Amino acid sequence: MIYADYNATTPLSDGAKAWMIKSQELWGNPSSSHRYGRKALELLNNAREQVASMLAVNPNDVVFTSGGSEANTMALLGTALDFGPGFKLLTSKVEHSSIRDTLPLITKMGGTVKFLSVDPNGQINLNELREMLADFKPHLVSLMTANNETGVVFPVPQVLDLCEEHSSMLHTDAVQGLGKLDPSFYRGAHLVSISAHKIYGPKGVGALVIRKGTKLTSTHYGGSQEIKRRGGTENVIGIAGFGGAVEEFMRLERPSDLKSIRDHFESLMGRGMDGISIQGVKEPRIPNTSNIRFHGIASEVILGALDLDGIFVSAGSACSSGSISPSHVLLAMGLSEQAARECVRFSWGRSTNLNSVEEVAQTVIAHVARIRARNELKSSSH
Repeated sequence: MIYADYNATTPLSDGAKAWMIKSQELWGNPSSSHRYGRKALELLNNAREQVASMLAVNPNDVVFTSGGSEANTMALLGTALDFGPGFKLLTSKVEHSSIRDTLPLITKMGGTVKFLSVDPNGQINLNELREMLADFKPHLVSLMTANNETGVVFPVPQVLDLCEEHSSMLHTDAVQGLGKLDPSFYRGAHLVSISAHKIYGPKGVGALVIRKGTKLTSTHYGGSQEIKRRGGTENVIGIAGFGGAVEEFMRLERPSDLKSIRDHFESLMGRGMDGISIQGVKEPRIPNTSNIRFHGIASEVILGALDLDGIFVSAGSACSSGSISPSHVLLAMGLSEQAARECVRFSWGRSTNLNSVEEVAQTVIAHVARIRARNELKSSSH
């Protein structure tokens, strides 16, 4: 079996497992003042320090959440509640569903939302951003660090400079950037969303990094946890796993290796067949991601054939899987509905090597040739 869907989720690392087992032995409530509680709190704080060290931020800036999606909605709703009616949000047309699905609530609360477009390569235009900042004057700009479907990286440092120049706050969804880009690229934003299960940690835990001095109204009540920023008993097992995953990740991971593997795969695909195109190839991308359109073949046909061969890929975001609608990201880039339905995402990770990508490339090339030959035969018989 070859797993090539790391952008959806990663396998649980040994380091994460070890810390999760340890946390089950330290089963006290971190808010309790007795010995069991203090031991659990120590474990919690250790994980917070691990996550903070990966990003080179202050541990007190790290607020643990149930995942990247909650961190995203907390950033948007917490800022909207702080500003009240009249809140203005600027975002893009290719954001994660957790951002997009929160926008109607922002509007219902009396806020206004406007969008930046992307070009055919999936990139925003900094001149358009500059104009929108000057004319719309948003309180918050929310732009992802790297797109989960195409891997295209937004120029976060330049975006931050423009936002601060116009007194706007910046939130970045760095879920796909974590571990694939140097943290200095995105950590300066006022609000940063990250998730454990993209770096070999457990599902169901993430964090919102809140830069010191950034105002954010709490959206979770029920206790004074997370320095009163997110009430409710902490998911100690998941958080411990997050810390363990970070610790192991910082020792083992080399994003540059993934880039050479990704580039080799794309080269093999380009040499092995005609009628393909790679989305976002002209822009900076995270090093592990290829979104390839196989012209004339629906993505689910290729996905099904590869699945039978033990090769696991996806047609886009796992958070919108099962949807019959074409990807909003690809549509925003100017692809037709049919073209968007012909795209497959390959995302590589820790277990990937040159042999495995060569096997995937050979298998895909064979399936595409077979499917196209079958389609031609059908067309000629009519």
